[in-house]
Amino acid sequence: MLIKWTNKFSGETGFVQSISKKEKHFNNTFDKKSAKVYKDKSAAQRIITLLTSYGEAEANDFAIISA
Repeated sequence: MLIKWTNKFSGETGFVQSISKKEKHFNNTFDKKSAKVYKDKSAAQRIITLLTSYGEAEANDFAIISA
């Protein structure tokens, strides 16, 4: 599973490549092949919950998609 993000303001889309728990943000990629692959929907949902707690959902919508 992958996490796709869509910016609420610009409409730009991409994928979550990595998470920085120290800096409380995600690093993005536009290349599906370099996106972080999560083992199942539950693992991806936990990351979305974490990103939401970091405030990332204020500007982005997140969706779980197949790899």
